[in-house]
Amino acid sequence: MKNSIIAILAIFIATINVYAQKKHSHEDKQQNEVVPVFDNTNPDVKTQIGNVLSAYYLMKDALVASDEATTKKEAKAFRKSLEMVDMTKMTSEEHAYFLPLQTKLDYHAEHIQGAPVIDHMREHFASFSEIMFAVAKAFKANNGTAMYFDYCPMQKASWISSEAAIKNPYYGKQMLTCGNIKETIK
Repeated sequence: MKNSIIAILAIFIATINVYAQKKHSHEDKQQNEVVPVFDNTNPDVKTQIGNVLSAYYLMKDALVASDEATTKKEAKAFRKSLEMVDMTKMTSEEHAYFLPLQTKLDYHAEHIQGAPVIDHMREHFASFSEIMFAVAKAFKANNGTAMYFDYCPMQKASWISSEAAIKNPYYGKQMLTCGNIKETIK
């Protein structure tokens, strides 16, 4: 009897966790449906957000390689680069747009940094990538270089890449080239 109650409780908790993750992921995507483009961003801010994008790429590359330790290290570095963005140099519109997204990026990076297994890192990386793409696109963080927004139909998740070749961070070597380019920003 006691084991049955524990099993039912475990299933209930797992169901709540799955629902909460899906709800949070859906909220992240809703937040980013309309992406403004800021044409007159302070050059320092643009450089700083470009550094955040570069840190994102390193984390994505670590996931492609299925390297948990490096992914955690790069998530920590990402969080530091995110802290370096000087919001005092933003316009009020830029600040209002960036602040809630910065909070969500830090949330997901923190969870990636502390995740016990790579699958959990990849779960957070899906929402994280949607948000990062919205920020990079709004602030033109790619500084005129090509930025590809790729999509994995198997995972139903996207990621950002600096190269046209598909290298899937959700499956790594198992399905390295699974996906396609959803959008290109130059």
